[in-house]
Amino acid sequence: MNGLVCLIIIIFSLFLKVSVVVATERIETSKATDGSENTAIIIRSQQIAAYNEAIKGFEEGCKEKNIPIKAIYDLKGDTDEAKKIVQAIKGDKLKPSLILAVGVLAATLAKDQLPDIPIIFCMVINHERFNLHGTNITGISAEASLEDQFVILKEILGLQKNVGVVYDPTKTGEIISEATQVAGKFKINLFQIKVLSQHEVSPALKNNIGKIDALWIVPDGTVITKDSIGDIFTTTSKNRIPTFCTSSAIVKAGALISISPDYVYTGRQAAQMAQTLLHDPKTTSLGVKRPEKLQITLNTQTAKMIGIKLSAFESFPDIIFYP
Repeated sequence: MNGLVCLIIIIFSLFLKVSVVVATERIETSKATDGSENTAIIIRSQQIAAYNEAIKGFEEGCKEKNIPIKAIYDLKGDTDEAKKIVQAIKGDKLKPSLILAVGVLAATLAKDQLPDIPIIFCMVINHERFNLHGTNITGISAEASLEDQFVILKEILGLQKNVGVVYDPTKTGEIISEATQVAGKFKINLFQIKVLSQHEVSPALKNNIGKIDALWIVPDGTVITKDSIGDIFTTTSKNRIPTFCTSSAIVKAGALISISPDYVYTGRQAAQMAQTLLHDPKTTSLGVKRPEKLQITLNTQTAKMIGIKLSAFESFPDIIFYP
């Protein structure tokens, strides 16, 4: 009889221990999903389709990981609006645990005005130019790596010995210097066409178009303007020169092909990084990561115009044909 009583006591004790563990886990989970803890906010530079895609991916990822998004702020590309939003964030008693900054204005604003909150930035072209470094700053590059770009170039366009690039050394000189070395690994000669103003772009390209087999369009503010982009595609189309870039928007404007991050997946990647940062508060920065998933967009009209058969691209998975 005493043995039976002892057995019942032991079983009851084990039941209590299990109940305590389960209750503790529930309390910890509620802390992680409570609106007052581990919340994120999103600061968007302005309304751009690509930005919205990244935000969509971040929202989806955060929902799966039980990270509440407290608010989405839109700077509308305006510095006065930015000041109001900073005041609103600083004036909130319940500060967010993390900020997703989408675009360069949002990223630089968060870096300068909110240094005590971990920041993840994305969709910032040439992020190196904006000194987005710090103990609280993490980011995802807005461009595919140089290696990935040249690998895909070789696979899609075949042997292109001389690839031209028009660039402003004051803006993208470091990128071109690194790209020259990377291109060499693929036996590609990167033919450099230097310009110092947008007015030099069109004549410089026309003077050198006969020396190149393809044109690589880099995200350079001097080169890519409303006035120059049309001239670039007129010249390349006339001479049947394939063009490749890092933006699907430029493909829609007339480039042949782009190799760019999958923007929705970039948002999901940011959500995964957010979970890592929130899980370990001592870790405030993960550095700048490469985009984990790329997207290829092809302009079918440009392909026909310069005599490239679309059948050559059918074997590539997930390629987007425009229009």
